[in-house]
Amino acid sequence: MSEIASDPSDSVHGKLIIHSFIIRMWLEQSDEKACRGIWRGRIIHIPGNEQQYFTDMKSIASFVKSYLKDG
Repeated sequence: MSEIASDPSDSVHGKLIIHSFIIRMWLEQSDEKACRGIWRGRIIHIPGNEQQYFTDMKSIASFVKSYLKDG
């Protein structure tokens, strides 16, 4: 679900659709001797509270893209 504002001057079809996301990322140590880690994270779509965990940036883009369809 998205937030809709009714200011036609700011949009193409007479409505402004806004999506908000929170992205949290953290580094998990996978090998102490080699000092290597794996970046992991979680993205949350605020209006609908849907979330997804990820280990790569492509997953973030896919999650956001799923909300950017023409309304």
